[in-house]
Amino acid sequence: MKNGVDTLENILGNDVFRKYVNISLTDRGSEFYAAKDMETGLDSITRTRVFYCDPMQSGQKGSIENNHIQLRYILPKQTDLVSLGLNDQDALNIVLSHLNSAPVEKFGGKSPLEVASFYVS
Repeated sequence: MKNGVDTLENILGNDVFRKYVNISLTDRGSEFYAAKDMETGLDSITRTRVFYCDPMQSGQKGSIENNHIQLRYILPKQTDLVSLGLNDQDALNIVLSHLNSAPVEKFGGKSPLEVASFYVS
């Protein structure tokens, strides 16, 4: 997970990252156990703070849980992902790209990608 956070910091730059990603709220999945690594920026300065939701309290994650619901709608638990052609990260990236390109009502009909591009451009 640290590599993903590092990549996001590289894309946004230190200042924008620290302004908009100053808090990271996550579940207690094993990929999030190295909180200190995620919190420390490429320049060795604290870039974000990681907080964990209580177990089985998905409502504490706010609207991010909607993304999980959308993903589970098209990829239900117990689905054989390989049988769907999802046998590598590139294939999964295509699925996520489609989800992030769909218009969202709370964003005024804009997609998450359109909203995020405002901060990167």
